[in-house]
Amino acid sequence: MIPLNSNPSEGMLATIDELTRLLSERPAGLITDLDGTISRIAPAPELAVAEPAAREALRELAGRLDLVAVISGRSAADAQRLLQLDQVVYVGNHGLERRTRGRTAIAPEARPYLPRISQTLTALAPRLPAVGVMIEDKGATASIHYRQAPDPELAKSAILAALRPLAEQYGLRISHGRRVVELRLPVALDKGSALRELVRDYQLRSIVFLGDDVTDLDAMRALQELRASGAVSGLSVGVVGPETPDRITHEADLTVTGVDDVAALLTALSERLRS
Repeated sequence: MIPLNSNPSEGMLATIDELTRLLSERPAGLITDLDGTISRIAPAPELAVAEPAAREALRELAGRLDLVAVISGRSAADAQRLLQLDQVVYVGNHGLERRTRGRTAIAPEARPYLPRISQTLTALAPRLPAVGVMIEDKGATASIHYRQAPDPELAKSAILAALRPLAEQYGLRISHGRRVVELRLPVALDKGSALRELVRDYQLRSIVFLGDDVTDLDAMRALQELRASGAVSGLSVGVVGPETPDRITHEADLTVTGVDDVAALLTALSERLRS
C-alpha cells in the first residue's frame, strides 16, 4: 500500500503515471464508490453532494474509458441522482441492481426476498431510539444511520439489540459501515461480485477501483483475485479519513487522503488520458 500523497512532488506524479499506464491497456474501466469517495460523508444521505471537480473528471473519463461505473450502497437510482452523469453505469444496493441509461435491473436471485426488507423495517421502527437514528429504506436493502445520535455507540448497541432478532426471523443479514448498520438480503451478491460482473460484461483488461469503507473491501479483494489469476491488470485506491477502517489502509494498493485527493487524482488521470 503506497500513500498517494506521501510525496506530493514525486509520489503523486509516480502514482498518476502508474495509473495512466494501467488504464492505457484497453478495454479499461474506472469503478468507484460514492459516499466518502466522490462525496463527503454528510449528516444524512440526502444531504450528500458530489465533489464538483471529481464529478467533472468522471464525466470526462466516461468519454475516454470503456467503462466508468459506480458501485454504491445507495439504490442505483439514488446514486444517479447524486452524481447526475448519464454516461456512468450505476450498481446499487451493494451489487443487487444495475442502472444503465436510466433503466434499473434487479438481480433475479434478489427478487423473492424483497418483501422481507419492508416487513422487517415495519417491525423495527417502533423499537429504535427516538433521537438521532434514521431508517433509509432502499428497496433491496436498508440502512439504519446513527451518525446524529447523541451517543453513537450507545445508539449502535440499541439498533443491534432491536435488529438482530428481526433479521433472524426474516432471514436477513446484518453488516456495518461508517456510523451505519446495513440490513441485507441472504444472497451471495456484494461489491466484489458486482466488480466481477462488470469485468465480464465489459470485457475489461484493466481496472482502477476506489473506495473508503468496509463494504468496499469485497471489491478490493475481488480485484486482487482477478489480478492474481491474470484475468486483469488492476489497482485499488483506498480513500482514507478519520473514520476509515484499518482494513482499507492495509488491503488497498494505494491510498489517498479524503475526497479532495480523489478529485485531484481523477482530474490528473483525465488530463493524462486526454493526450
